[in-house]
Amino acid sequence: MKNTITVLVLSICTTFISCNSGDVLKYDFAEVKSSSQTKALIAKMQLENLEEDIDSTSSDHDITLKGMHYAGVPIKSASITDNYTLLTTDTINVSAKKLLEVLETEKGLTNPTEGFGDDIEFEWKDEIENKELEINFINGKHLAAFGNKDYARLTIKYNPLYTIPLAKIHEQVKVFDTAPKYLLNIKSYNCVFDIRINDINIAKNTNSESLNLNNYITGPNSSIVVTAKTKDKSRKKEQNTYYEDPIFSIEIIDDSTKEVVKTIEKTSIRNNNPVNLKIDFNTTLPYYPEAWTNGADLRNDKDLKEKVIALYTKLGNAILANDEQAINDLFYQKDFEMQQLDFDTNFETARNEWEAYLTILLHTYKYTVAKDFDLEFNAGGKLIYTYAKDKSDMLILTGKEYDKTFNHFLYQPKGSNELKIIR
Repeated sequence: MKNTITVLVLSICTTFISCNSGDVLKYDFAEVKSSSQTKALIAKMQLENLEEDIDSTSSDHDITLKGMHYAGVPIKSASITDNYTLLTTDTINVSAKKLLEVLETEKGLTNPTEGFGDDIEFEWKDEIENKELEINFINGKHLAAFGNKDYARLTIKYNPLYTIPLAKIHEQVKVFDTAPKYLLNIKSYNCVFDIRINDINIAKNTNSESLNLNNYITGPNSSIVVTAKTKDKSRKKEQNTYYEDPIFSIEIIDDSTKEVVKTIEKTSIRNNNPVNLKIDFNTTLPYYPEAWTNGADLRNDKDLKEKVIALYTKLGNAILANDEQAINDLFYQKDFEMQQLDFDTNFETARNEWEAYLTILLHTYKYTVAKDFDLEFNAGGKLIYTYAKDKSDMLILTGKEYDKTFNHFLYQPKGSNELKIIR
């Protein structure tokens, strides 16, 4: 699990101090890439400094041993816990500037952010480690003021290495020259909306201002049906009072270029009569998901409700059994297609999603599946959504001071007899 970065020097720690080690740079934290390698470096310090009372088995250390460095930049102190390593440079030899230069060579350029007082901060993230560099300026907070007495604090947190495909989706996401992201933007007063795209009900009685459409696009031509309704019908025209009819406008845009694809100008709802609109538009994408396109028509499936219950029961059992592979199998297609449709190659997206699943596995001790529910057919019967009637949702997870629910769009691939989660 991801550990929280906490930049604290703990008051209870093991202290190593040596005045006879010399200034030879021997202990390089730049070569350390994991918690186990950190422990190995501490063990090396212990073996080479037997005159010091060093406990290499301790989980918290405050080290001031000479010879420590980061790629040639001397380190004055190192605070090490199971969660992070905090390195502090000396206040001589322009060490803060040198450490920044080393990190920019190692990790690349990144934009600084404001810190506390006269501090500025830099951050680098990758699959192996997160690094945060905080520089304290003695002569004022601007890069031109780098001076001899400035110092830096570098916090390093090593990330857990996951091998499960669900945590490494970014490696499979294809990169294209163009990456359109179609959004439906709505501005309205006293309105709610029912919205269907490509015969899929994606919102009911919503007053959302923006909806991502990419997840429901499977080809170059799309169609949206919008039903605009009065939100508060108690507002009425009265003599000598101001009254405005419910009103709305709609734009479909490509958020990657800010190009407006379709526009519906301001439209009023008169006498609380719903307004129905159909909008056809081109949805050119460099990638179209298989999604439910190869799905069976489920409208005449007499066993459909039993299949729905079986799927959510399977998911509940996988969670109680801490079955990571089963969770991967149940959610991989959905999560991959959605990250690909966002054209998102950021490693953190899939990692954060996977760690959210792990949190569910850790905390859940009971689940409940709805048995009485209504079925809604979408996409010509290939896609279904369910509305629980006897429970608050289709799958309810219970844990200590924790609860979560699940409900997803489901489809059944042709040739299969089991439903799958797809959105």
